[in-house]
Amino acid sequence: MSCITIALSTHKGGAGKTTSVACFADLLGKQGKKVLLIDTDTQGNLSKRFGYPPQPRQKVTLSDAVKNILGPQEEARPLKDFVQHTENLNIDILPNDDRYANVVKEMLNLVMSGVNSYKLLVDELAPLYDYIIFDTKPAVDDEIRQIMMAVKWVIIPMDAADDAIDGANNTMRFVKGCTRGNPNLTVAGIFFNAVNLRSSVAKDYIPQIREAWGELVFDTVIPYSQEAKKAEGMHEPVTEAYPTGKVALAFEDLLKEVQQRVE
Repeated sequence: MSCITIALSTHKGGAGKTTSVACFADLLGKQGKKVLLIDTDTQGNLSKRFGYPPQPRQKVTLSDAVKNILGPQEEARPLKDFVQHTENLNIDILPNDDRYANVVKEMLNLVMSGVNSYKLLVDELAPLYDYIIFDTKPAVDDEIRQIMMAVKWVIIPMDAADDAIDGANNTMRFVKGCTRGNPNLTVAGIFFNAVNLRSSVAKDYIPQIREAWGELVFDTVIPYSQEAKKAEGMHEPVTEAYPTGKVALAFEDLLKEVQQRVE
């Protein structure tokens, strides 16, 4: 199986992208899949879950890997030199922190020259992994567009709220626009995250979204639970901190659906 490249993305903050990426990676690693995580959010929350907190600053981060790409090619090092190993089974990471904001500006300045740092990262590192998964900031902008040029699959998380629907709609339109530059780009699906299934909001919106987007919506709904917040405070994926809890079990079911679509 060739490397499967995925970006979890949505225009709306607070949709649980980082929690979801961490759970997918943890579960895939336990399946024996080799996973590379690319944390493109300068907050570094995903990095924190896997042992590379933004503070104190790490010696090697995504910034260094991208600077290596953008610098003189005769001085370039193999990109695998910048990958950091984690204590989680089969999971590596390119961690991030606030220094990356300035690197992004330099990276985007070279886009007109045909340089997509994310695609170069993926192309060089893909032979080493079964999965490469991007955790993205909540936006639809030029940087996210470069990520969309580098991956095959997009997964969109959302909660059951009106503004979340707007965020998912914006992301869907954005992804559709990106297919002009990357015809292989495909939405693997949309899923509901951190949902109080007893709430009237959930009962109203989930059927609406399922009717509007049909089979794009995964069957599994990730329920709301304090387990996810506690795991975040422990700096662990919830599937690692509470492996038999309802959130972890739901992510196991969701991952099965995801793998049926992308593998």
